[in-house]
Amino acid sequence: MINTAVSDEALAQAYLDARGDGYDVVMDYLWGRPSEILLRALVPRSFAFGRPTRVVQIGESAGAELALAGSSLRTSGVEIYGAAKGLDPGTMDEVFQQIVAWTRSGELTFDVEKVPLSEIESAWQRTDLRGRRLVVIP
Repeated sequence: MINTAVSDEALAQAYLDARGDGYDVVMDYLWGRPSEILLRALVPRSFAFGRPTRVVQIGESAGAELALAGSSLRTSGVEIYGAAKGLDPGTMDEVFQQIVAWTRSGELTFDVEKVPLSEIESAWQRTDLRGRRLVVIP
């Protein structure tokens, strides 16, 4: 998990440090400033085309817009897709039903941590979940 509540330079460095051999797919629920900095960080520092990275834009919890430099697309290998590309209501329902079936059968599991609503403020600030999902309970 990368903390986005840092300076632009620190965030860009965190993205670079976490990339290893590169990112294949980025599922982007944030958009806005964090995505803008990610796209900037993916531009190679030398004249070498970067490993292709598919960014799937899902949400906008950090902002609805971003500024995108042309170099972010020309030399980075970034491909940006909308999450609903090619989906219609029937397909969405079918996918949802399949996920529910897999969850009920135990084929798909989620590592969750239950947090009482009374602790939501501190739970929202946590950075130690490492893939676990918070589930708010009464």
